[in-house]
Amino acid sequence: MALKLLTNQINPCVMNNITQKTVDYIDSRIYNKNYTIVDFTWFNQYTKQSLSKIQGDFVVCVDVADPPYFHKEKLSWIKNINKPVIYVGPPTNEFNNVIPFLAWLRFRPQTLIKKSSYDNFFLSFNRKPHNHRQFYYDYLSTSNLKNKGLVSHSSFNPIHKIHSLDLDKDIVELQRLAQIIDEKQSYSLFEIVCETSPSNNHIFLTEKFNKCIASETPLFLVGNRNALTILKNYYGFSSFGPDDSYDSLPTFRERVVKMLRVADLFFSYPLNSVFDNAKKNAYHLFTDFDAIHDRIVDKKIEMSMKNVKYSSTNGSTFSDSV
Repeated sequence: MALKLLTNQINPCVMNNITQKTVDYIDSRIYNKNYTIVDFTWFNQYTKQSLSKIQGDFVVCVDVADPPYFHKEKLSWIKNINKPVIYVGPPTNEFNNVIPFLAWLRFRPQTLIKKSSYDNFFLSFNRKPHNHRQFYYDYLSTSNLKNKGLVSHSSFNPIHKIHSLDLDKDIVELQRLAQIIDEKQSYSLFEIVCETSPSNNHIFLTEKFNKCIASETPLFLVGNRNALTILKNYYGFSSFGPDDSYDSLPTFRERVVKMLRVADLFFSYPLNSVFDNAKKNAYHLFTDFDAIHDRIVDKKIEMSMKNVKYSSTNGSTFSDSV
């Protein structure tokens, strides 16, 4: 095991379990054990004192489960520790020496649920009213789709117990409920998933994505730029909807506008190939994805260790250029 694991999170919630599995995975593949692992998932809960206890030749920052809300603070911390850093987390261009790790997909708590039918409605479950999610909800409310689906949005339009923000006080129960695939997903026509982050600089996917794919449901994703493109080009997934091109548009607003336009046409097209792809993607997530993901991770670990060795030999750190 590494020299030290710094974490302030001990609650047995799903997020913590996924983080621990990722820590174990990475540690089993790093041959030089003279390093410290910092659990970046819970970065905002650390004290300055605990984060000052960095030992060893380099640092591995594992940041796989928590929404990427504290990038600025994490970048600042990396810049000031004066050691080589390996960042393990969502594919990103915001950190140097990155091992891309899609932890919610790799250690998914869900199981595959066969689609029972495709009825004439769509789903879109939304909890916290982030600014980007509010924009999506407002725009959806003015579109032709507004009366064609079952749409939740925090306290404005709650559907499940999980929509109560009071559940934030009980993270174990909140995350247990968050993993449950809704019965209506087994017979909805398609789903619009508005992910936690709209950034163009990383790919952050959570249980929301998993539950849609696991229920063999065609997907429209409102989230990070090129998320679907990367999943198809590098991780072996098939097309998620009749037209995924909105995924590469440069702004979140543009992606939402085109996505909703395509989604509205969903009701009038013969889409057997889209439903077939949804089944393929569900099967792929539970059969072939892990091996593809791990090959990418193992290759990046090898490259990262070479980078650490080079930076240590030359008396420099990757934080110098962050």
